[in-house]
Amino acid sequence: MEPSEFWIEERLEKYRKIAPCNLGESGIRNVTLGELLSNLNLSIDVLNSISLEDSPNRGDFTLRSEIAKLYPGLDADRVLVTTGTGEALYILFHILCKKDSVVSYFSPAFQALYEIPKMIGAKLEPVSLLKNLEKNSILDSSVFELFEKGKDLVIFNHPQNPSGLSLDLNSIETIRKMAHLHKGWILFDEHYRFLDFQNDLGWTGAGLTEHTVSTGSITKCFGVMGLRIGWMTGPKELIEKARSFKDYLTHTVSPISEFLTLQILQNRTHLVNPIKTSILNNIRFFESIWKQLPGLECFTRPGGGVVSFVKLKKGIFSSRYADLLLDQCGVFVLPGCDFECEGWIRIGFCSGAKSRRKMCSETQTETTNIILNYQRGIEKTSAKRVRLQKTGISPNPLR
Repeated sequence: MEPSEFWIEERLEKYRKIAPCNLGESGIRNVTLGELLSNLNLSIDVLNSISLEDSPNRGDFTLRSEIAKLYPGLDADRVLVTTGTGEALYILFHILCKKDSVVSYFSPAFQALYEIPKMIGAKLEPVSLLKNLEKNSILDSSVFELFEKGKDLVIFNHPQNPSGLSLDLNSIETIRKMAHLHKGWILFDEHYRFLDFQNDLGWTGAGLTEHTVSTGSITKCFGVMGLRIGWMTGPKELIEKARSFKDYLTHTVSPISEFLTLQILQNRTHLVNPIKTSILNNIRFFESIWKQLPGLECFTRPGGGVVSFVKLKKGIFSSRYADLLLDQCGVFVLPGCDFECEGWIRIGFCSGAKSRRKMCSETQTETTNIILNYQRGIEKTSAKRVRLQKTGISPNPLR
């Protein structure tokens, strides 16, 4: 069995480089190597002495020790450095899942969180987060349902992609209680942990029990996707199994990526504060104008990370909306259908404020015309359906 087409990545690969205004990304704007070194107060010459030999397959010890500082009670032996969180998740799912394992996760979700378990033969038990968007947080009732359904593996992704929802104090307390009663494994995908809007670092489930694992990365939060680096944490025995599995995949991570990641982590507060400020400014700006943009039904402010799931008005298909927005306005967003959730779009708040304001002001009138024409088309199609139904002819659905 093989995984389904990765719809999110297919669309990103097609449009991310050509869209004048890219609101489809789930990470902040990527920086150049020169910008990164400047922000770190480093000269390009620091790279001259880096050996291009293989790094240790567990990851450089100094880097693993720095990562462990992010997780109270953990040490370097409980950290494995991987080629992005994608590899970490792929390895963990192959270790923790088998045919007929029961796996629960919040839906809609990042496709890799359920597609790989499905490929392995696991039984998926999604828990919808759509009702949580009205409350602006992941409710403890949804947490309870997730544990109830996930007999063998419970997956938490927080701040959640694509909803942008975070865990509140009640939800965290529920997780703590349920985790010690749960007999299966718990996986915390914490890619956006550095972008918590209330705290220096978001809450982590790492080390909560001996059946808890977590994944993390700097790439999306610091605009360095090209470094292709991430990590996992877990019990020592599991980390050793994961290290052995990794030997069949990428084996090691680039020593240049490891060096730069160490520098970023050692300077993370200095680097992330202006990033958070930029994201929050973008969110506030969108909050002030979204009601003026036709086709949008409601917007929930994200509690962390860089994305939010925005509901479309009834009758508007997300792929058609996204296509028109890109073709006519140059604005790229991801349609909800790519998350197997029709009637929504995912918007990222990672672009520069100036380009966002410029694009919104230039395209607002054009967007209005597009959506009004689209809605008129829906009304005409609906009227045609009524006429056809009266004649007994079955019309094709609106596409």
